[in-house]
Amino acid sequence: MIEREIIESSLQLTYRRDLEILFLRWFRQPDSEQLRQGYMQALELAKEVGGAYWMFDLRSRGPVAGEDEAWLLQTFFPLIETELEHTNYLANLVTPSHYAHIVANYGLDFVNNFSEQTKLGIFMAEQEAVAWLLKSRADR
Repeated sequence: MIEREIIESSLQLTYRRDLEILFLRWFRQPDSEQLRQGYMQALELAKEVGGAYWMFDLRSRGPVAGEDEAWLLQTFFPLIETELEHTNYLANLVTPSHYAHIVANYGLDFVNNFSEQTKLGIFMAEQEAVAWLLKSRADR
């Protein structure tokens, strides 16, 4: 297992070799700079380990500002595709209110069909998210 705590302990990155999953656990809501720095460090770890299966625990992070949401969708996720050059599976663990925000602002069709190389899943239970990642790995 590879583990890193970054950004003044507001984000923990853990790569579980046994599951082949990179876990990103936010412990509080970051500001814009911390958010972008955290995700870029996660990308570096994914490149280091050859990761394709990601678990974003967003329950403590919560929704972010519109410009940061746009950065994630328009810059970060396409950067993952460019840098890793394989299909990536990103499970997002959210609270019920965050789930409602995603559905209201983007819709599940958008999430489920994000891109050919980036597969997104939205979950409110960690067991379901991990099961989706493991099934994706088995189906690959």
